[in-house]
Amino acid sequence: MGLSYIKKNNACSRLIYYPVKDFSPNCYLKQNVVASTPEMIQLNGYKFETHEIVTDDGYKSLAFRIPPKIRDDRKKKQPIILEHGIQVNSEVWTWRGNRSLAFVLVNAGYDVWLVNQRDSGYTTHVKYKMSDFKFWANSLDTVATKGISAVLTTVATATNKSGSIIYIGHSRGATLAFMHASEYPEEAQRILKGVVALAPIVYFEPVFYMKILFHLSPVLSKIVNVLRIPVINYPVEYTAKFYQFLCTFFPYICKLIITLTSGSSSQLSPDDLLSMVSILPVPVSLMQVLQYAQMFHSRKFQKYDYGRKGNIIKYNQEQPPLYNLTNCKLPVYMFYGNCDIFIEEKAVKRLFEELGSSKKEYFRVPSGTNTKKLKFGHNDYFFSEDIEELFYKDLFRVLDKLHSKK
Repeated sequence: MGLSYIKKNNACSRLIYYPVKDFSPNCYLKQNVVASTPEMIQLNGYKFETHEIVTDDGYKSLAFRIPPKIRDDRKKKQPIILEHGIQVNSEVWTWRGNRSLAFVLVNAGYDVWLVNQRDSGYTTHVKYKMSDFKFWANSLDTVATKGISAVLTTVATATNKSGSIIYIGHSRGATLAFMHASEYPEEAQRILKGVVALAPIVYFEPVFYMKILFHLSPVLSKIVNVLRIPVINYPVEYTAKFYQFLCTFFPYICKLIITLTSGSSSQLSPDDLLSMVSILPVPVSLMQVLQYAQMFHSRKFQKYDYGRKGNIIKYNQEQPPLYNLTNCKLPVYMFYGNCDIFIEEKAVKRLFEELGSSKKEYFRVPSGTNTKKLKFGHNDYFFSEDIEELFYKDLFRVLDKLHSKK
């Protein structure tokens, strides 16, 4: 009979088949490859609302609200905000179909809000285009104070449930939550019921090769400033095509890159390879990457360091101010993976001890004595093949603690 030619194949049962995916009977068409958040919501049979979140510095970002079914009174439709990390957007919460966290939460009766920050690809500006330098000139501090405040206000106003909203943030999403709660504790306490931080980056304990990159950051910073490069992974169309090509014809190299950037994981499914890279190459401000590098070097949770002269102009002091985590009085529940490349228990414990919360806990993923051989990396909160068993069960125990009777 010969080999059939199926142009649209984009998923294979084993990595070895990807270079011949258009011909191989072991490959097939997977609809969630290169699908937007609205497309994935519709593909999985859910209704949604689109909301525009406007910041006071001119950014307009799209948020997608997936309400529970009309007759579903479980949890009294308690709102949950899902805040993505760096180099990704809201698509991370939907890309795995009905196993994705967004849909799992909706099915449990929650009112789910998928938000996007200014570097997500779902954002415009009233004055600047994405190709403009100033569009990307945003520190983590700016996103936390401007972006997160706008998100909280929008969700609280739309739901009329201020005080019962749960915030779930991954990686940078957790960083932003702690920055915001430290700077605006009254606003955070007024609107939020609690924070669930997944792979929270506040203090670093990275693996050795990430330490090397961080140590090179001062040199890279000077090069970036000379060349005036404000962003990486832009334009996203080119980076997306590059990753799709790389992972099709060199799948083992592609998996290695995912492992190096996410952590050693036994949870990657071969047929998810192209789906994974379709959600990853999102543009990111280099200013934010450099701020993380500064935090690594100083070992402090601090604002952006503009240098001695710049700090005097910006902060009226020579060193960047520190965030006061004792201001964060919200209930906080943190999860960290046993193979996270950026943090380990030591870093999470330090954050735990400095928080001003009276209700706070942290958990290792996977938990239990029978899971020691399993590996859970920085991004396995949406990559893991066994996510239900390794993470969702523990997450829902935490959410039950934050259940609001309002």
